[in-house]
Amino acid sequence: MSRIQEVLKLSSEIFGNIYNPTSARIGSKVLRQKLKGPTISSYYPQTGPKLATITKAFPELNLIDYDALERKEEISRKKRRGKGAPKKGEGKRAGMKKK
Repeated sequence: MSRIQEVLKLSSEIFGNIYNPTSARIGSKVLRQKLKGPTISSYYPQTGPKLATITKAFPELNLIDYDALERKEEISRKKRRGKGAPKKGEGKRAGMKKK
């Protein structure tokens, strides 16, 4: 090891830098950056508990989820008109051969 390399190694130990004589990519730039997770998660508002979880936790309250009832009624109306989703395995690609 040359004298300059020894000085560089010693100075990196003293100043807390990374000694990288081959200039290999080691990702220290990415590791030094601030974490983005807390910033991103604080951007979206926190949601409260859903009605389904409350109804499961307290069945004695006999709560009714009108949105879910409306959704089920809409699905049954579509099925009666023939516009509902196909059963599993009966979709567009059901007639195609498997290769």
